[in-house]
Amino acid sequence: MAVMSFVGAKIAFERHEDVRRAYTEMVGRGLPSAIRETFLLRAEDGTMAIATVWRSQEDLGVVHSWPEEPFARRVLREAGGSPRAEFFDVVAEGPD
Repeated sequence: MAVMSFVGAKIAFERHEDVRRAYTEMVGRGLPSAIRETFLLRAEDGTMAIATVWRSQEDLGVVHSWPEEPFARRVLREAGGSPRAEFFDVVAEGPD
């Protein structure tokens, strides 16, 4: 079963470009095979989030077992945010 991670934090507006740039560079290097798709999101209040659909809970677990901080948490923390992560099982999907 696929899993979605949602990592968000309130980010000062002047740091939004830093987050966008880091995200774009990461995606440009190629995503790990464990990731089906990922999105960088921004809300009107300055909250930014990275939502990622993982192929399985096992794939997510492997990435989280690595010694380095996960990308989404790190990039939001480095931009001055206090990241909060939530995880959801994908129980149904709509058509592409």
